Amino acid sequence: MRLLQTPSQIPISSFKKLIRRSADEITQRWLEAVRADSRIPSADGLEEPLLLDAVPLVLDEILRVVEIDDSKIEHERICSAARHGRERAREHFEVRELVREYQVLRETIFLHMRKQSKQFARHGMGDAAAICFRIGTALDVAMRETISAFVEEHTLQLRRLSRTDSLTGLYNHRIFYERLGDELSRAQRYDSPLSLVLIDLNNFKFVNETKGHQFGDHLLVKTAERMRADLRQTDILCRYGGDEFGIILPETMQKDAHAMMMRLAEDFKELGRVEGAPAAFGICFGLSAFPEDQGTAQRLVKAADDRLILSKKESKLELDSSYNRHSL
Repeated sequence: MRLLQTPSQIPISSFKKLIRRSADEITQRWLEAVRADSRIPSADGLEEPLLLDAVPLVLDEILRVVEIDDSKIEHERICSAARHGRERAREHFEVRELVREYQVLRETIFLHMRKQSKQFARHGMGDAAAICFRIGTALDVAMRETISAFVEEHTLQLRRLSRTDSLTGLYNHRIFYERLGDELSRAQRYDSPLSLVLIDLNNFKFVNETKGHQFGDHLLVKTAERMRADLRQTDILCRYGGDEFGIILPETMQKDAHAMMMRLAEDFKELGRVEGAPAAFGICFGLSAFPEDQGTAQRLVKAADDRLILSKKESKLELDSSYNRHSL
């Protein structure tokens, strides 16, 4: 079925010029309408509308409809063009802005087409009502898919943020306990070893006081990166809180876990030198293991924490002793 016919006596170049002039008018009127709409805060002042990148492709699809027989508007291209808008809006989750911009764009296109219907008809546009229906359908599908994708992306982002530490990107305290419970259940079921390590950064308060909190944050990020590099892919690394980290080591016996942590402690001495941290910067760790430390996940954490406290006391005594020797 040939819905659209351009009379042969009308040059196609002339017809395209008419459409492009219409496209320019639609764009200008749409931008003015968006900026005047109080329900679209992102358009205040000189800011661009969220869907500005989508306008050229929408108009291009309209040109294809009125130029090519039995063609259709490809809503996928409109969705793709709207991706920029989703990225800008995602931070504030302003779905209403996206919806309103689509509504304004749709209304602007149809208003222009109704006003210009006689002029289009002279160029063989064909059934304007059918064209409006096809354009509207495509825009509506694009709007639904764009908003659905935006909501899904935002939901995934919220889920990720609820599981990870925003500074280091590591699992957070809540996920630490979830994963520890899962791994302990697996170790008990299959009678396999499991080790748990709690790590504390030495003199981190002194780092913040002398170097500033921005440097402290930088050092935490570098700490996470170094641990990721040194640990195995199967190991589970978490930011337990503040300058404390938790490491779950599946299928790892206590003596092997201790050897791994001793190597890590040596690496952190080098990390401190490279990053310009105070000389006393390093790590202390407390280690617990299944089946040696029988009990619940909380029991493993308590055992590792007690040993971490003891390790910190020993480290402080060693540091004080070293300071006294150098003072004599």
